[in-house]
Amino acid sequence: MKRPLALVGFSYLLALAAAVYFGARWSLVLACAALLGFLIAMLLPRARATGVFPAALLAVSLALGSFAAFSRSAVEPVRALAGKDAVIEGTVCDLPYQAYGRTYYIVEVRRTAGTTPAQSFKIRLSCQKALHAEPYSNLRVKVHFFLPDGGEGYSSRSYYASRGILLFAYLYEYEGVTVSTPSEKPLYDYALRLRSALMRSVRALLPPEQANLVNGVLLGDRTGLSDEVTSDFRTAGISHLLSVSGLHMATMAELILMLLLSLKIPKKPAALIASFGVFAFMAVTCFVPSVTRSGVMCLLYLSGILFSRRPDPLNSLGAAVLLIGLFNPYAAADVGLLLSFSATLGLILCAGPIARYLNRKLDRWAPLGPLVRGANGILGTTAGAVLFTLPIVILSFGAVSLIAPVSNLLELIPSTLMMNFAAVAAVLNLIAPQSFLAMPFALAAGLLAKFMQSCAHFLAGIPYAGAPASGGFVLIWLAGSFLLGAAALFLSRSKRVYQAAAWLSVIVLLAGIFSGSLAGRGVTRIAVLDVGSAEAVAITRDGRGAVIGCGGLSAGAIRRYLQQSEVTRLDYLQPLTGETQESVNCANLLEAFLPRRLVLRDTGLTDSFLQASAGRAGSCAVYRSDAQACVFQDVQIDTVAQGEASAVRVEAGQTSVLICPKGTDLAGLPSEWLDSDFAVLDEIPEEADLLGPACTILSMDSGELPGRTAVKTANPVATAGAGNIVLQIGRDNSLQIRRETDA
Repeated sequence: MKRPLALVGFSYLLALAAAVYFGARWSLVLACAALLGFLIAMLLPRARATGVFPAALLAVSLALGSFAAFSRSAVEPVRALAGKDAVIEGTVCDLPYQAYGRTYYIVEVRRTAGTTPAQSFKIRLSCQKALHAEPYSNLRVKVHFFLPDGGEGYSSRSYYASRGILLFAYLYEYEGVTVSTPSEKPLYDYALRLRSALMRSVRALLPPEQANLVNGVLLGDRTGLSDEVTSDFRTAGISHLLSVSGLHMATMAELILMLLLSLKIPKKPAALIASFGVFAFMAVTCFVPSVTRSGVMCLLYLSGILFSRRPDPLNSLGAAVLLIGLFNPYAAADVGLLLSFSATLGLILCAGPIARYLNRKLDRWAPLGPLVRGANGILGTTAGAVLFTLPIVILSFGAVSLIAPVSNLLELIPSTLMMNFAAVAAVLNLIAPQSFLAMPFALAAGLLAKFMQSCAHFLAGIPYAGAPASGGFVLIWLAGSFLLGAAALFLSRSKRVYQAAAWLSVIVLLAGIFSGSLAGRGVTRIAVLDVGSAEAVAITRDGRGAVIGCGGLSAGAIRRYLQQSEVTRLDYLQPLTGETQESVNCANLLEAFLPRRLVLRDTGLTDSFLQASAGRAGSCAVYRSDAQACVFQDVQIDTVAQGEASAVRVEAGQTSVLICPKGTDLAGLPSEWLDSDFAVLDEIPEEADLLGPACTILSMDSGELPGRTAVKTANPVATAGAGNIVLQIGRDNSLQIRRETDA
């Protein structure tokens, strides 16, 4: 075998990805099947001679078996604590962060309710008031355990498991809380202190918006990024810039090497020092899987300089993912690692050939030669990365960015320069604070960050910048693409055949996306969005939208759904409660979409966030007891005030949907409302027997779902972290009900 580490590493990672998708039970079955295949291959002389199939099948069997064993022995016993209260003793093992008005701590639990578990485990602990705790502080608190959203497969639950976090918990703050500082801390505490100091240094030098983007790009800290920025980067196809990976690691390694070589340090000692710098950067960015992958590859590259050897890129990539998979069976649940791996593979295999091809075709005029070759290099890098990450992006996010080539062309160089300037500025400000040495670099980094934000926002707002690509068509397209690739491989070695197969695959994908859009013309979609234990209902048709209820921890889920549904005009926006968070979410939607009509209830206590943004709507209708509106000419929206909230009934064609937020008095609603076809609830009301829908949609977190005996409503289905519930009403009044994963 020419590249054994590539073969074994790639097989191991892909097997772990399959294990995450199928779960522990099927992983064990598939592991036995792969082991049987390995034994059969070893009995075949030709297969045994090449070693390819036996090595790949053995790697697959070991990966699937390790995932199943780890899940059964280490994950499932811990998850069995979900729904229980316990007094825990543990240690804060990461920097705390704040989001949505709460403070979050990653805690390694050593003892639970007076007993010592078979092994320690990590939880994410949330509380309203920050504790006087720092990394490696000891805690003794009473908590309630619950599971992250989602189930088996690629979900929040699996993603957090890839980070070692198996449970969520919230603090009983009225109970006693004991915080103590240990006498000694591990070496990793210095890395966390440096990370915290660098983030503070950036915030001290730049305005908040630019500082948050710099910390997101440079250090992978996305907690300060607004939903708008995250959504813009995702729609523009450059969200990979917000995940520390190969680009960031290579930039840091090159910067360190360049600085050392400029100081006349010989190349080999410079490579050794740069290796320590790479390892330190891995530690500062918390050794997340994508960082570890790129860090291992950088270390292998630098070791080649030390020993006068040139490492093979594919073998280095295989060794990196194999090392990660061996230590973390859930590593493939981190979509960032899969994107980093596939992008790097695309760069290795395609970036150079694509750039050389473009140079042959376009580099015709000598004065513009350097500029053309530079642009072709970026286009080659972009095309290679986009091509190989496309299947993962579609399966993970349910959408494809059609503007990504332009976005990457405009954003790659500014992001690289911004990282370099920001890193130098942050370090100089730490070494010599208030000395003005860091200001020129900080100014350059801030201007580049501003440009990146503005550019991403502009590109994301272009019609059809992103296209939805969810459903069974995607799986069919992926299977067809693999068959085309296999046919090209076995039928002919000609480059023209490969090119034809690639172009045919792209044409089929685009045809499927746009034919799906055309088939959806005139179709009304009523989506109950997966926003937790709150209500947000989006109605869309032909690029127009209406939003009823702005619940959730942020407006991000609503924004993403509207953008993926290609909504270019928001006709109607209505919050259902006076809660502060819903008002904040409504204000964010006002700023993002400038709706034509805003409908508010007159309570005399309009939130200040909403007051400041209400002028962005084309018109604002205020009601006291009831309101009526018509959108898309034939969708009727009726509202009745109920206590502190408002109930809404939507009629689209022959389908009616009743939306009842928490606190609705069902007895005060018209009788025809109670007999609506669908009822949307974020809690089970006491008068649930009055409802007579054909189906009840529960918009709730998985941890708050009632037991089967408590659900008295008809045919309940729940969002519960598993995705949006969508009612699709055709032009002929046909009705389809489906679940769609929120991208």
